[in-house]
Amino acid sequence: MPKPLPLPLPLPLPLPLPEDHLTGALDRLPSARDKLSLALAAVHALSVHDQRGLLLDNLDRSRGRLVVRRAGKLNHTVYLDELTHQLITAWLAERHRRWPTSTNPHLFVTARTSADDTHPQVHPHAINKPLGRIGLQARNLRTGRILDEAKHTEDPVHLIRVFGLSPITAMRYLRTAHPDRHRTLPAAP
Repeated sequence: MPKPLPLPLPLPLPLPLPEDHLTGALDRLPSARDKLSLALAAVHALSVHDQRGLLLDNLDRSRGRLVVRRAGKLNHTVYLDELTHQLITAWLAERHRRWPTSTNPHLFVTARTSADDTHPQVHPHAINKPLGRIGLQARNLRTGRILDEAKHTEDPVHLIRVFGLSPITAMRYLRTAHPDRHRTLPAAP
């Protein structure tokens, strides 16, 4: 009898974010940077990695656009909603007030990165820690946002365009959002 072919283990499916987790979250964050980070994750589904790499030069406030550059992938354009636009304006004002001579080209800076001549990105903790204090994680906010959008559509191209996802990732979210419409392979005996 021939040996059965080993099948790769399926990737875990994304889990929805409980609806009450975002209630009042902006009011519980102390700084404009933290509020903007929350919006970029919860509204635009930007990962911590994406947020750390955002550059001031990729922001066009007059057109309401923010270009996310991802190494080895196509650029992704985020079209800013009114709330995110207001939060960016507030953060840029705070950033200029606190570090007026900073030449760091990144959108997000801290006291350390604003003065560093090598222009480093902020540490992931600069984004994760404030969210963690109010019981949130950027990864879960991103996942919850994409899953919510997937519940309202069955079009993977829509998810790819809105969030800059790969086709495989878009299909994973659609399978999770609509399990009854996507057949899975039967388990091996």
